[in-house]
Amino acid sequence: MSFLLRRILSTTFSLSLIVMLFVSHAHAGSWEHSFFAGTQYPLKVVFLQGEEEGPTIMVQGGIQGDETSGFVTAQLLTQAKVTRGNVIILPRANVPSINLHKRQINVDMNRRFDQNYNRFYEDRVARVIRFLLAQSDAFIHLHEGSGFYNPTYVDNLRNPKRYGQSIIVDTLVFDKIDLAHTVNSVLDELNGSIRTRDYQFKLFNTKTFDKGTAYPEMRKSLTCYALAEHGIPAMAVEVSKSIRQIGWKVRQQLSATIMLLRRFGISVIPPEFTDQDVRAYARKGVSISVNGRPLRSGGVINLVPGSTLAVEPLDSGPSEFAPELALFASDRPGVNLINARRMVLEPFSELELRSDGKRIAKAHIKWTGKMPQSPGEDKPMFVCWLNGNPVFVRDGEVLHAVLGDQLIMEGMWGSDLKEIINLKGFVAIPWANNGQDLGWEIILDPDNFIGRYAVKSGNSDVTRFRVIRETPGAPKAGFYVDIAPRTVHALKLSDERGQTLLVPWMAGLNYRLPEGRYVLEAAWSNGANDKLITTTKNMPLDRGEAFSVKIGKPLPLTVRQATTFGDLGTMTFTAGSFVGLSSATN
Repeated sequence: MSFLLRRILSTTFSLSLIVMLFVSHAHAGSWEHSFFAGTQYPLKVVFLQGEEEGPTIMVQGGIQGDETSGFVTAQLLTQAKVTRGNVIILPRANVPSINLHKRQINVDMNRRFDQNYNRFYEDRVARVIRFLLAQSDAFIHLHEGSGFYNPTYVDNLRNPKRYGQSIIVDTLVFDKIDLAHTVNSVLDELNGSIRTRDYQFKLFNTKTFDKGTAYPEMRKSLTCYALAEHGIPAMAVEVSKSIRQIGWKVRQQLSATIMLLRRFGISVIPPEFTDQDVRAYARKGVSISVNGRPLRSGGVINLVPGSTLAVEPLDSGPSEFAPELALFASDRPGVNLINARRMVLEPFSELELRSDGKRIAKAHIKWTGKMPQSPGEDKPMFVCWLNGNPVFVRDGEVLHAVLGDQLIMEGMWGSDLKEIINLKGFVAIPWANNGQDLGWEIILDPDNFIGRYAVKSGNSDVTRFRVIRETPGAPKAGFYVDIAPRTVHALKLSDERGQTLLVPWMAGLNYRLPEGRYVLEAAWSNGANDKLITTTKNMPLDRGEAFSVKIGKPLPLTVRQATTFGDLGTMTFTAGSFVGLSSATN
């Protein structure tokens, strides 16, 4: 046994089960998994695999939350049957903006692909999207634009600045990719069944790469990134917001998507649905309970100050549409209480339930009892959630955390004031930076914070930020948050005979194993037990899933941060006659 392995075995680590996403199954079918599992906004991805081998095409909707047709169409596509090839579907790329029915929350996600940003939630999602594109042979982006695109000006609704009823490409031909031919052949087929000429689709070439393009912002878009960086065909299918019949729009957008998929070599049978299904889906069969009581529109929910909200979905709506549910308190719009903990330290008046951004129910709150008071001699006490667990921090204390941990600051225990708590260096709402950070899920990543607000801690391995109480009329108080790097120590594998192997983690090195199949069971790290994910060959590897090590076929295995999708390093597994570490260059 190596010295490194003995050292690992002699140290007490927290067992960090690797919660993964989807894996490359050997059989046809469909399955769904989530990136950012356990966070306020998990990112659901569906993988369709045909019985016959073929290309892999990515389809995405919902990058902007006010474009309903795009994410409804993408979600319906998850119900299709693929017989040849593979389809990766990200139905709702920007769930927070969908919940609020807005184009964007922090920044426009479709303008974050000109570089690898690392500032907002949208940038973490963009990182996952890049990962998915890396395994795709073409990309189809589903949108809903205003008006009707026309290459020349007709009127305010029909002109070159409108995007609706078009299939958009960044250029007609890129290298050897003839986008114009592909799109025009689809338009001939698609428009043949659309009787209203004004509703027919047109080819929209933004000429993104031209120096004098009228659409320079498209250089930051996802289709441009897919085409320029990955060299794969990419286009956007835009229906019009000016057409009110959403069922008709979804049907046409899905038809265009199916036609494109077939031209890319995918054999697919579309799902069956009615226009009435589309119109009614968001309000059909959706209900939740709050502290054990169903939330009904116009009803009353009784709450006690200091209690913790227990929110449970009772019915999540039609499975083929899988609407995203959100519960908002009137004092914290945008904070989804279905996936975020809340201890009620300040009163609010209403709870509102939304389904894909549509209001389903609004209930009033009745407060009974009083907030428990802190002992007078005690220091002011902050109430927080760290990785979903309640934490109480007194004035001047230090909250110890690890990169990627989730922090929610709840307020001050025993206070009857409207508190303002500011994590210096973190901006909850860029367009309204008022210093109020209560309620927001904060992913503790120093790269996401404003660096000049970091303070010295006496430990060079830790990045420290200060939390300050800025409530008018209240005594000053604060505490520190120390963020340590997340360190992977070892992987736990089992072989085909069920024997356990403990692999010391050494990023950048090779590890030799006997040829065969291995199951990834767990990992040791220095943090919480659900903050790591692992990928092999650009595919996520689920805990309990097997991977193969073969002679002459090195297998890179990358460990990533679950809440940011940040890369924590890669080891390469090779088949050999002995077990152990070797140089990555061997």
